[in-house]
Amino acid sequence: MFDVGQAVLVITDRGAAYEGHIKARAVGDDGAPAYLIQSNIGGQPDQWHRSDEVYVPEKAVEEDPNAIETYLKK
Repeated sequence: MFDVGQAVLVITDRGAAYEGHIKARAVGDDGAPAYLIQSNIGGQPDQWHRSDEVYVPEKAVEEDPNAIETYLKK
């Protein structure tokens, strides 16, 4: 499980990707966790994501603002 306030990388099954922070977490009736992510991109609404769409970025990704493209090319 991820912690509230933790920096994360979201990659959805539709291929959308963005960096953000966990604002809240919840557990469904089936026990599957979900996370409310606040995007680092201004003006984007907070969105809920399944745990399999949320990743902890490597330190290099956190330090480089353009690293999301580098991470996705791996």
